[in-house]
Amino acid sequence: MAEAKVSVAKSDKKVKLKSQKSGGPNAWSKFLTMLQELGKTLQFPIAVLPFAAILNRFGALGMELAEEHSWGWWISLVIQKPGSVPFDNLPLLFAIGCAFGLAKDHRGEVALVAVIFYLAIAALTAEHTLPEAFYSKVLNFTAFEEVVENGEVVTKPFDFSSLFYVPTYADSAKTIINGHQYVLNIGVLGGITAGCLSAYFYNRFKEIKLPTALSFFGGRRFVPMVAIAAAIPVGIAFAVIWPWIQYGLIKFGTAVADPTSPAVAIPGTMVYGILNRLLLPFGLHQILNTFFWFQMPISGDVVAPMTGEVRAVDQLVNGDINAFAKGISNSGLFQSGFFPIMMGGLPLAAIAMIMAAHKQNRKEVAGFLGGVAGVSLLSGITEPIEFSFVFIAPVLLGIHAIMTGVFVGITTAMKIQIGFGFSAGLIDYLISFAQSWGLAKYHNNLAMSNPLWILVLSAAAGAIYFFVFYFVIKAMNLQTPGRELLDGNSIQKVVKEEGSKSKSSGDKYVTKANIIFEAIGADNIVSIDNCATRLRLILKDNTKVDDAKIKSAGSFGVKRLGSEGMQIVIGPDVEHVANAMRNQFNAVKK
Repeated sequence: MAEAKVSVAKSDKKVKLKSQKSGGPNAWSKFLTMLQELGKTLQFPIAVLPFAAILNRFGALGMELAEEHSWGWWISLVIQKPGSVPFDNLPLLFAIGCAFGLAKDHRGEVALVAVIFYLAIAALTAEHTLPEAFYSKVLNFTAFEEVVENGEVVTKPFDFSSLFYVPTYADSAKTIINGHQYVLNIGVLGGITAGCLSAYFYNRFKEIKLPTALSFFGGRRFVPMVAIAAAIPVGIAFAVIWPWIQYGLIKFGTAVADPTSPAVAIPGTMVYGILNRLLLPFGLHQILNTFFWFQMPISGDVVAPMTGEVRAVDQLVNGDINAFAKGISNSGLFQSGFFPIMMGGLPLAAIAMIMAAHKQNRKEVAGFLGGVAGVSLLSGITEPIEFSFVFIAPVLLGIHAIMTGVFVGITTAMKIQIGFGFSAGLIDYLISFAQSWGLAKYHNNLAMSNPLWILVLSAAAGAIYFFVFYFVIKAMNLQTPGRELLDGNSIQKVVKEEGSKSKSSGDKYVTKANIIFEAIGADNIVSIDNCATRLRLILKDNTKVDDAKIKSAGSFGVKRLGSEGMQIVIGPDVEHVANAMRNQFNAVKK
């Protein structure tokens, strides 16, 4: 019998080792944790865009309305140029942000390494470099160039690969090719790759020790050398693989943005809208957004705000947000449909949840849902509302995702083009209005593409969300805020009691941090970070957490990723809570 037990124990041990080697639950948990970290770091470069968008849009509008070289024109120029800088250098911002965010000690050296890494792979994929060596004879088209021969200018035909060149045309019908434009751009994806790999090399080699004779190059000085050497194979890989991917993206982007092919554009943008919301609970929507908003090539004419005047013909820009900021005629389709949802739908969904709450709880629920409804309307930050129902009532998430897809499809069908610098709230609507009006005039379609329709659609979305949410919550008896079973202690009471224990009871952020800290346990915390609205935590074991106590702190939801990652939705003031938690964590470690 003892021998049998030993045999079984050995067998279990072998199975356990085998599952670990083949990538079992631990591997999956680490993968989810890595995705959580990436989602967090993508917020760093995105965070600089809202104010830059305001400067860029108002400056461009001022230059359009003022007489050229007048005082008003020069003032507008001074406003517009700094605002355009982040959009013109997005790949570098993503390289720096990802490297800094993923480095374990968040030191500045890793950002310098990322810049060098990105510039190296960008140089290896520039015009007349590696892509041409591999694909100069693939998918060619013929264009004409003026060259000097024997002292005379002559026009001669040349072949160019469609994998990294697009033709330019001499006529509006695009039948006569008269030139070419190099469009291969590793863009934001290249920046993210450079940033992630730089952080990996930094974390791996920052403490490396070399022989005494080479000790100067040890430690952090070793990282740039590794990064520059690694940039060569990475650059080669981009040169081999990326031309084919971008070629497919250009075809897809052109089809979706083509007003003559609604059969592709409408379902294409609808699917994007649905996936965008369904991925929200896992924090993976930022990875999806990064592709469409900052990487996907979009082509068209450059259109002036308000007037619709064409400033340049047939330009290609990477990313829908960047393309709209530059006034590209086919931009905005991956942004417009979110405005009715964030300005009308979700704020009224919050009101519906308030009205569906038990009468004795409505005042308490209105205290936080009413506030976040206003935040959604003004700024487009919706996660506090969405997380109020996303986990306790998944059916509401499904309805929300489908409604998002429907309104994205409606704005695409109407060819409404309006963009944002951060999110689809009233502030971004107002600063984008002039450019949207110009695009509608460019398409000679002010009747349907007029951005004023967004206000009508927002009202419609609000009415639909209110009645659907209210009816579903009541009919299915969903436990949305204010309808959950009470244990005798309301949220306000628990917060008050916990706050009285805190030395800084006057600081609501310290109070929240203390409650969450106690609910998790100091010994369970590995790292504390945050994005725009969530605490992003790495724990030793995310099952050993008191969810009810976290909720008592006024959080809007808790999401676990694997066995280590945890996200707690706080709201747009999350940074203050995160700072208070870090201070407490550092004090405990000492």
